Amino acid sequence: MGDTGKVSTDSELWLRVVDGDGSAFASLYRRHRDRVFIHSLRLVRTQFEAEDVTAMAFLEAWRCRSKIRLVNDSMVGWLLVTATNVARNKLRSTLRYERLLRKLPESQAVPDHSDFVADTVDEDRRSQLLHRAYRSLGRQDQEIIALCVFEDMSTAEVCELLGIPSGTVKSRPSRAKGKLSQLMRPPTGFLSARPRLTSEEETQ
Repeated sequence: MGDTGKVSTDSELWLRVVDGDGSAFASLYRRHRDRVFIHSLRLVRTQFEAEDVTAMAFLEAWRCRSKIRLVNDSMVGWLLVTATNVARNKLRSTLRYERLLRKLPESQAVPDHSDFVADTVDEDRRSQLLHRAYRSLGRQDQEIIALCVFEDMSTAEVCELLGIPSGTVKSRPSRAKGKLSQLMRPPTGFLSARPRLTSEEETQ
């Protein structure tokens, strides 16, 4: 019966991808898509953006298929690093767009504080803080945390993938996690923040 029913490794599939085999690439997409999406969701603000980053990471993999080197017979490390870079570029573009919007004349609508209050007491506030803190880390810290902590890759694998010394890989996770802890602390008085009264209201 030979290899009937045998699951191809990433390396075997990638050899076919390099030759332009779309079905082999689709197999790799199905295999790693969820992990890349979960990683992307840590880096951007919405599920829609995470889906966009995931698609762009796989598109880049297809475009650069003749240049990619797999680490330990796995494609996932390269995909996560690429997704990190795509997400950071996308976030920079979003911030530039938002800065442009802020230059437009402000609306005269009265602000609704109910959304702000709801956000501060929402049960997933800690998750939101974690995502925001993770996005605030530098690119290399994000990559090392993703590979070492979330994907549980070995120091040797991460060194080969990122091209950095083992000492950097060993020291970065604890330092980056310390940064995350600091960034996740809400500002003093955050939960007790209340809308400021106008001068007219204060005199009543």
